[in-house]
Amino acid sequence: MTAPAAFDPALLDPATEVLPLADDARDALLATATARGYLCFRIDLAGCTNKAELLRRVATAMGFPDWFGHNWDALADCLGDLSWLHAPGYVVVLEHPQGLHRAEPETFAVALEVFAEAAAWWGEENVPFRVFVSGDEGDEGGGNTSPPPAPAAGR
Repeated sequence: MTAPAAFDPALLDPATEVLPLADDARDALLATATARGYLCFRIDLAGCTNKAELLRRVATAMGFPDWFGHNWDALADCLGDLSWLHAPGYVVVLEHPQGLHRAEPETFAVALEVFAEAAAWWGEENVPFRVFVSGDEGDEGGGNTSPPPAPAAGR
């Protein structure tokens, strides 16, 4: 049995990037965020292979309002609003993204871009909004949980 990975609480400060998260650091991250009063969302993407399913899972996990339009602009709108979820900070963990990353890499990249833009906006408001990508080596046959580079083209 290995010791849990060290978790740096500074990772919960406002920032604009989406970061990979080791599975053995996830519990410490969520415990620290919860202790700070942040709302935490674990979005399980196991078996998710397309944009529609990704947006459905995000909307369900984050309790998006009925007016959510299930497109990239609506995702950006909801992530930049969160008026129905008052908190001093937010942590989103995208778990087991390998299937989506493999099936639709551009969809996964655009989703991360939208999350990063939301993090930047919240950062300007001095509100932590952190997004992490987590998954272990054995999940769905994919070992790379690092966020891919953002696509060159627009959404």
